[in-house]
Amino acid sequence: MKRYMLILFMVLVVSVSGCTSEDAGSENQTKTFTGNNVSFEYPSDWVTANSLANDTVAAVGDPSSVDSSGLAQVSVVIQSKDLKGNLYDMYRANYEAFFTNSSYRRVSETNTTIGSYQAIENLYIITDSGIQKKQRAIWIENNGRVYVILCTAPADKFDAESRNFDLIVRTLRFL
Repeated sequence: MKRYMLILFMVLVVSVSGCTSEDAGSENQTKTFTGNNVSFEYPSDWVTANSLANDTVAAVGDPSSVDSSGLAQVSVVIQSKDLKGNLYDMYRANYEAFFTNSSYRRVSETNTTIGSYQAIENLYIITDSGIQKKQRAIWIENNGRVYVILCTAPADKFDAESRNFDLIVRTLRFL
């Protein structure tokens, strides 16, 4: 009888630990987007999206963040444009216009490396209709094109989404 109880106890321990491991693993599940000369992983509970932004090559978002107008408040949009001049001049021209508008406030700006690519990263806050959003824009040059990875979330939720944004940025590949 004791042996039977010991075996039953061991089966229960294995069952419980198996469930715990499976739950922990589900947090790390991803999907892969491949198209328009880019590939990246994104959280499995996110979906591909249609972006209203010009020159969009890919867009994914968290469906649980969709607002009453049908737009995901937590999203990543990747845009691509022909390189005109050099990356730094295009970047500067873009943000000169942004930051003359009082709705945009720069938080930080830095040179960085994404994979083997040199990049420029800009973090800023946008106030639109009284709502603050934080955006992280990463500019990368590849094969005569400029790619901008735009990570967006409500300002008070941005830090909590950083892990998801980092996943996409870290796994970005050019095809």
